[in-house]
Amino acid sequence: MFVRFLKNWLPWIITVAALWFTFRGIDWQTLWLHLAGVTPGWLLLALFLSLTSYGLRARRWQTLFPRPVLHFRDACEVLFLGFFMNNILPARAGEFVRAHFGGKRTGEKRTLVLATIFSERLADGLAISLFFIVFATTRGDAGLSTNFSYVAWAFGIIGVAALITMWTKNFVFSIGDKIAKKINRPAINFAWSKLREFINGLAPLFSLRRLPSLILYSSVIWSLEMCIYWAVSEAFHAQLDIGGVVLFMVAVNFSSLVPAAPGGIGVIEMVGSLALASIGIDREHALSMVLTQHAMQYVIVGIPGAYVLLTAREKMPTASVRDGTDANTDVTAV
Repeated sequence: MFVRFLKNWLPWIITVAALWFTFRGIDWQTLWLHLAGVTPGWLLLALFLSLTSYGLRARRWQTLFPRPVLHFRDACEVLFLGFFMNNILPARAGEFVRAHFGGKRTGEKRTLVLATIFSERLADGLAISLFFIVFATTRGDAGLSTNFSYVAWAFGIIGVAALITMWTKNFVFSIGDKIAKKINRPAINFAWSKLREFINGLAPLFSLRRLPSLILYSSVIWSLEMCIYWAVSEAFHAQLDIGGVVLFMVAVNFSSLVPAAPGGIGVIEMVGSLALASIGIDREHALSMVLTQHAMQYVIVGIPGAYVLLTAREKMPTASVRDGTDANTDVTAV
């Protein structure tokens, strides 16, 4: 009963509370004036940079598979679908939809595809954390900065734990095999087999041959993302410096990790506007920027994601892609 409550109601309770806190005492006329005074050209630039960023994300995702099985077009479509489903399903459940369709397109097991998505999210988390540590730890409210630091440390700990697991993989597998054999229950054996698949799926993230390209992709992706947030701030004449832009980006992305309603509605608005207000942007001005950035993300992933979802049954992977023989994948083997 308690688990069902957490699954079905807690995300919505968090969202409603966040929305109430965000819009409490807002001057709606001032908010509208900020929204109406936006410079469209900067938003068009932000949209272009966002699409470019997603293209680079798709290319990076290809490199996170142990063998070259994912065509670039398939990577784009499934990635957009996953982000779109995150915006309509609570608690980031779109990642599992992406794993399912990724498995369909590649012929790989869903657990392995899920491991590549975990690798992608870990790489993103580490990149955002580094940007925060370098540019924004001293910006804004001390309490908010401390909470962001906790998230950054959490990504670091997860990264170290994953690295140690890969270094000691054979030992871990040996111990796990002995335990599963000793217990010898179908549910335990099934869970252990899936965990083995997941761990094996993390191998490309820690491959020395792939590490330079992964670092390059992640650096460029998040530099572009920083430019997107800068363009949004310019569209609203906020004139943020680099520390303020990074704080804006970190607040939106870290708050999206909260298991709230679909797309982080409410939580992103609350945390993002609080972060901007803490560096001197008035509440209505800050909220107009966060609302616009959030709406842009819905549009950017919503249109292609909905198209992929509606046409998914017609999309079938080619034999060459499943076999990893497509010459256009441009993925280096482990």
